[in-house]
Amino acid sequence: MAIFAPWELSRRFIAVIGADFALAWVGATAGELAMRQMRLAEVPRHGIALTAAVLAALWLIALYFHDFYTPHRARQPARLVVDLISAAALTSLMVVALAFMVPALNLGRRFYGMALLADTVLLIAWRLALGSLLARWFVSKVLVIGDGERAKLISQELERHGHLGYQLVDFVALESLKMPKLAAGVGSSAISAPRPVSIAGTEAIGSEVRTVVLADPNASPIPTRQLLMWRICGVDVVDFESFYERLTGRLPLSQLRESWLIVAPGFLRSTPRECLKRVVDVIAASLLAILTLPVAALIAVAIKLDSPGPVIYRQKRVGQNGRVFDIYKFRSMYHNAEALSGPVWAKAQDPRITRVGRVIRKLRLDELPQLVNVLKGDLSIVGPRPERPELVPRLAQEIPFYEYRHVVKPGLTGWAQVCYPYGSTIKDAEEKLSYDLYYVKNRSLIFDLQIIVQTIKVVLFGRGAR
Repeated sequence: MAIFAPWELSRRFIAVIGADFALAWVGATAGELAMRQMRLAEVPRHGIALTAAVLAALWLIALYFHDFYTPHRARQPARLVVDLISAAALTSLMVVALAFMVPALNLGRRFYGMALLADTVLLIAWRLALGSLLARWFVSKVLVIGDGERAKLISQELERHGHLGYQLVDFVALESLKMPKLAAGVGSSAISAPRPVSIAGTEAIGSEVRTVVLADPNASPIPTRQLLMWRICGVDVVDFESFYERLTGRLPLSQLRESWLIVAPGFLRSTPRECLKRVVDVIAASLLAILTLPVAALIAVAIKLDSPGPVIYRQKRVGQNGRVFDIYKFRSMYHNAEALSGPVWAKAQDPRITRVGRVIRKLRLDELPQLVNVLKGDLSIVGPRPERPELVPRLAQEIPFYEYRHVVKPGLTGWAQVCYPYGSTIKDAEEKLSYDLYYVKNRSLIFDLQIIVQTIKVVLFGRGAR
């Protein structure tokens, strides 16, 4: 079962994060050596190895918060250099804070200055060369069997997610098994037009293709013996839905089959796991409520001074198994803002939002009272965001599989929230559902932890809020 987004368990991800850590460690050590050569200061050698490792770990955190481990984030060289310098600035701030809290790690400003300079130079050089190196070292060639809508969709997603290391060799239509064999190493120029060919002969692709995607399960005839031979020989043979979710971190709603959902791995549920999740929810919500109590008090005062009306706003939402409950939020709109319009999604520059409301919505602080919902059991920390009951019937009617998102408890944050911006249309709701169903299928405590970490980044940078 997948517990991370598809890129995060790949060889590429492990290689990149390992190289980042190693180069940051080497840079810190080189900085110390340069100081000794220039006789700027003496640094105790017993603290170098540990301090370099800590500095490297801080670099990884800074790179993460600058989206260097987000696969769909492409950068031009100039933008990459600017972002790495910004990451260096964030790393220096964390170094100052950590050296203040842990005096043993305080090896002096000159040491950290030289180390950060060396790290920045090494990481800029490495990251500028990264694209060509990964394209050469980590490539998994893909053959798609089929020539219909699904095959074209896979082709589009492979092009969009080329950074994951998949390269489309060809896609073929199985109209006749008597056509010529597929030659090894077919170029990308063949992608634009599917052509009917036979795929008989393992040796034809054995040295080239590592993944075969069966895009059309109803194609006839399907060369089952050939596919089985490839599978036994180590070629990864997967169906359309499985490869799509591996590639994108969501489910293909427009092409999703109920028959696949019935037999696909995932959707695991057990009483011990649910109990453990509930315990984690209660502990996490309690700690967050205590830590954010001073901030919550300031927000309450600001709301009261900014506009008339209650501080806390209650709103009906649909929870697990369709149960309706009251969700709590800090009021971010004018009192009775929906008296005339009725229930509608918020939009950019929404005139109903107050001055304080714009700030707390941007930082997601309006949702702090929902920790009470978590303690009550209405919400989990992680899960699909609950929708308003007035909108659910329409969404369920227009979006396939929408009702299945209600089989799990809704969450304070979720996979759709960290992968897709705030939505205000039916199309947005459909896109977010593709992520929600991926979460429902693959949920686990480790996946929850990943979502929480990504939520922290979203909140700190104010992304996707309205």
